[in-house]
Amino acid sequence: MKQTIRKFKETVEINSSTLNKLKSHKYFSLSTLFVCFLIVCCFHIWQQAIVVSLVKDVSLLEKENLVLLDSKKKLYSKIASLSTSSRIERYAADSLGLRLVDADNMHTLVPDKIVLSQPDELQQMLTAVKRIAQFFPVIEETRAKAGAVENIKVDSSVNGWGKK
Repeated sequence: MKQTIRKFKETVEINSSTLNKLKSHKYFSLSTLFVCFLIVCCFHIWQQAIVVSLVKDVSLLEKENLVLLDSKKKLYSKIASLSTSSRIERYAADSLGLRLVDADNMHTLVPDKIVLSQPDELQQMLTAVKRIAQFFPVIEETRAKAGAVENIKVDSSVNGWGKK
């Protein structure tokens, strides 16, 4: 038992003496500063590489956005050309065999009695509650449990509230 305690003490003394020797070395503070400088340089280089990759991604997304905007304009012009009344009349006459009706042959169907049904009061209440519930903030259960709930600012001018 005494021998094991002596070995333990010797081991502790050797370790502490090595650490003390390292700390007391005349270039220890200079080497520590150099290591810190290397760490800061590596972090800076890593950060610059990330920024360069993000800039590349943004430029690719901007190019994709321009292509999508161009295709949107082309589709709108195609919709406008396809929805002209002359084209629709021609298509109806050629493909479907339809023809224009004279004004004296045109009839409008009007119901004899218009029945206005009274809406259910419960249904009106439910509809009103649903409309009001759309404007309430939604908090996920995980955020509520984690205590990450912030104060919610209510702006009555949003979504037409407060307008007369």
